[in-house]
Amino acid sequence: MKIKSAALKRVAAIGGIATIAMGATPAFAEGGFNSSISYWATGAESRRWHDAAKDSASTTVRLSGCTTPTNPGKSASATVAVYKDISFQPDRSYGSKSVCGRTGYWGNPGSGTFYFSLSTINGTSGPGTFHLDAKGVKVGY
Repeated sequence: MKIKSAALKRVAAIGGIATIAMGATPAFAEGGFNSSISYWATGAESRRWHDAAKDSASTTVRLSGCTTPTNPGKSASATVAVYKDISFQPDRSYGSKSVCGRTGYWGNPGSGTFYFSLSTINGTSGPGTFHLDAKGVKVGY
């Protein structure tokens, strides 16, 4: 296709440059997802995600609107631990962070399959003993 107008040629050239520049811009995070939690027990595990380590972004988890089913009108606190899923071996823990109303940062753990587990609710733990609702769950990696 030939472009006859000089003005159209300039627009086409600028569009081509913009497309190249946009394509060359590095991503700030490899991936992430948003979700919510309803009646989640301590010890429960999130869905798994795969980080190919194509960037240097930190693994992050943030919960918002945290409450307990027994006291839905009061804000709750929670800690989660991030793990690397390792087949036929114990999973590697990257430690626990408080994440209700704030973002927990675990640095860049490299490539692999990861998940987080609910450690405590309002400072108390015990597998399946306590439950949490969170209106928002945001994971970045």
